[in-house]
Amino acid sequence: MKEAKTVIIKEDKYFYPSSEEWFRPSEKYPEYLFKGCLASDENHVYRMVRESFHVMGLDAENYGTGKWNPLKGIVKPGDKVVIKPNLVMDHNPSGDGTECLYTQPSVVAPVIDYVLLALDGSGEIVVGDAPLQNCDFNELVKTGGYGRLLQFYAGRTGKVKISLVDFRELKTKVVGNVNHQKVSGKNSGIVVHLGEESEFYGKTDEYYRRLRVTNYNPQIMFGHHNSKRQDYYVNRDVLEADVIINMPKPKTHRKAGVTISLKNMVGINSRKEYLPHHTAGARQKGGDEYLNAHPVKTIKSMLYDKRNVAASEKKYMMAKWYNCLIKMAGLIIKFTQKDTFWEGSWYGNDTISRTIADLNKIIFYADKQGHIQKDKQREYLIVADMVISGEGEGPLMPSRKDVGMIAAGDNPVFFDKVIAKIMGADVRRIPSLWRAEQCKGNLLLKDYDSAVVLSNDARWNNKTFKMLGKREAIPYKPTDGWKKAWDRRR
Repeated sequence: MKEAKTVIIKEDKYFYPSSEEWFRPSEKYPEYLFKGCLASDENHVYRMVRESFHVMGLDAENYGTGKWNPLKGIVKPGDKVVIKPNLVMDHNPSGDGTECLYTQPSVVAPVIDYVLLALDGSGEIVVGDAPLQNCDFNELVKTGGYGRLLQFYAGRTGKVKISLVDFRELKTKVVGNVNHQKVSGKNSGIVVHLGEESEFYGKTDEYYRRLRVTNYNPQIMFGHHNSKRQDYYVNRDVLEADVIINMPKPKTHRKAGVTISLKNMVGINSRKEYLPHHTAGARQKGGDEYLNAHPVKTIKSMLYDKRNVAASEKKYMMAKWYNCLIKMAGLIIKFTQKDTFWEGSWYGNDTISRTIADLNKIIFYADKQGHIQKDKQREYLIVADMVISGEGEGPLMPSRKDVGMIAAGDNPVFFDKVIAKIMGADVRRIPSLWRAEQCKGNLLLKDYDSAVVLSNDARWNNKTFKMLGKREAIPYKPTDGWKKAWDRRR
């Protein structure tokens, strides 16, 4: 019988250590690789990550000795390990800073250290993500501390190569409120065909023609999701990995309700045109772009499509003209409609959850060439950064939420259900959670018979999912579009 575990380590400290001391531990742990490199200021984040491995029971018999190697059952010498933080954007328009926006490097540092310990001198570590198309990745690396993180390991890891990789092939620069797209041509991905195993399988071409992702040409989307194909373009490093360490930044999310470990896997895809995020039209007409039908909404949606096609064809003046018409339509909707939901950013979104489930199937079941297999293909671990989290209008404009937690787990379905419940969400109304648990086909994401929460805090320790209630929650404020579906008391 397989038991899934979610570990929660709680300390009432709501800050991150400075990059000045390379995110090094402040305590002399017997297993620590870099003996002469210790921080003078307390590094509680390193301690919390270490304790999460201990509470999970990893290499329990050697804990407290120099032989303790917590990841040795997951990582083997010679492995390629991909560490996948959430690096969604380089700045936060809410004004609350980036500590609540993306996974902080001080949480990644101890994970790298323990991976190095398990690799024992041979292998490769790739830290990577596919941020939003207009993210300035170099700025994020420079100001967010990731450059400093990688500098520490230079010349210290022997034959083990460590790299920081931007998984994107397509990037955009906003000029005059119009996206100017640039494709790198670096061929960093592999097309993975899910076919009948996709959560989109079995629909009509009429449905597939309505699949959308904001700011991209819908004609390209239809080429990859139709009655004959269900394709994703997954980064080559990810598929070549023997181990995936998923490092999400749990936050509220306008389209998915929450972004935790399942949603974090959307960042393994190198081209966003392959990623359905919503379905055009009103709910009563088979779409989930918005709730109630209205002629002006239909026109606005059509204008978005025309603008995105024009931008992809580099017809920027035409795209700018469409933007003016879109703005006018938006004002009419604002002053005449009760619901202003748009782009699937509300609790009725039934599309993004399918994409999330599909990409998680790929993580577990696609081999190194991108072919789907019956058995799981790689080891997997979750380490989530919740020291400071994000609530409100996430994922791109979150407000700071002081939580003081590091969470770890071995199954994304159980992990996300637990964390979402602690966030105060009604998990029954979040499609990305129940769809992953009940996904169709043969590629199961829920592969456990029992599950338990372990913690240094009595509120959560030795609890099952059903035992978690309001008293165990640290309630988050949902996005505006999810308020009616967030709390089961509503």
